[in-house]
Amino acid sequence: MNRSTIFIAIVLAVIGIGGIVVWKIILPSNAPTSAGTSAPAPQKFDTTGGQEMRPRWKTDESEGDEAEN
Repeated sequence: MNRSTIFIAIVLAVIGIGGIVVWKIILPSNAPTSAGTSAPAPQKFDTTGGQEMRPRWKTDESEGDEAEN
């Protein structure tokens, strides 16, 4: 074999390997075609008939929560 045949074989091998790299890594066939779905809708809980909301302190004790003079 002469040098030109070896050079052509090396060039074809580099082009072939480059094509495989582009085909498998840069342009994968199993890539998603679009973005995934958005976040799921929040759940709705039944909040009727629950316990009455009341403060944790009594109204006559709230005077002690203030800063001292």
